[in-house]
Amino acid sequence: MKKIILINIIVLIFILIFLELIANFFKISNLMGIEPGLIGNYKNNIHRMIPNSSGIHFGQKIFIDSNGYRVPYKDYEYNDSNNSVSIIGDSTAFGNGVREENTFVGRLRKDLINWNFYNTSVPGYQIRHFKENLETIDNINNIKKVFYFITLNDVFDSSNIVDLSKKKKNIVTETQNKKVDFLKNIKIINELNAFLRSKSYLYMYAKGITTDPSKRYFKNILIHYGKNDLEEMIAFLNQLREKTVKKNIKLKIFILPYEFQTRNCNERNLLPQNKLNKILLDLKIDFVDYTLNFCNYKNPKSLFYKFDPMHLSKKGHSFVFNLVKNEM
Repeated sequence: MKKIILINIIVLIFILIFLELIANFFKISNLMGIEPGLIGNYKNNIHRMIPNSSGIHFGQKIFIDSNGYRVPYKDYEYNDSNNSVSIIGDSTAFGNGVREENTFVGRLRKDLINWNFYNTSVPGYQIRHFKENLETIDNINNIKKVFYFITLNDVFDSSNIVDLSKKKKNIVTETQNKKVDFLKNIKIINELNAFLRSKSYLYMYAKGITTDPSKRYFKNILIHYGKNDLEEMIAFLNQLREKTVKKNIKLKIFILPYEFQTRNCNERNLLPQNKLNKILLDLKIDFVDYTLNFCNYKNPKSLFYKFDPMHLSKKGHSFVFNLVKNEM
């Protein structure tokens, strides 16, 4: 009996290895996770990319310059004689999972050689982080434009998505959150999940088709927008506007959608964009909302990282690049 069990285990291991190789070869999913040594904590517990570092992030080799900004390669140099654009954003503008030269920032960098593009975006950034890092605008030479790429989760002031205990409860979402939070509190499961996210294409594929993370994340976002007036976002946008006006810098806001929204671009799903549009109109800030551009694309799902709520694929970055370059 022990021999049969052992043989079955060995066979199962070989089957899983074979399936993993197939999943890797056909890239049926994308990896997530970040190597240690790329992100560190700085003042006020705000994390930043570590200057002059490099490593694997979402399955891609990345390079960080002396400012802590993503660049195409080690020892990349900006042209001091060029005018500059500061890119503000989170992991979507940072370009998770895509080679830098294929991100929309990288494409702008290659296409518009008379401009410097400083990609100050950092994965995991939200309102609190953006506020603390407004000073980066002061440190960029010949800055003429600031482009802020909003992803819908930017409105969170911290890691808390929504406190359902203080509001009318959405039973389905609350149940899902409890399950997720319970599992996250089990250290070994948390560590195993982090390891597999960064190593196993098969695991990411299985997780993606069974849990639909795009839907889950967007439903949490939708609850937040439905229950809040976005005061923190308004305060930050005011600060950003005042700073750019004072320094005579052109400010442009770009709104990007979540993948789940593009499956059915109805009024309910577009509530977050409608609220953001109204805020920006009231503040008289120049902006463009690319949501309908995504919705009208023949296969919008292909514009996103596989099984991911909002990060763009290589094709998605190319799509955004073609839209943004007209703003230059």
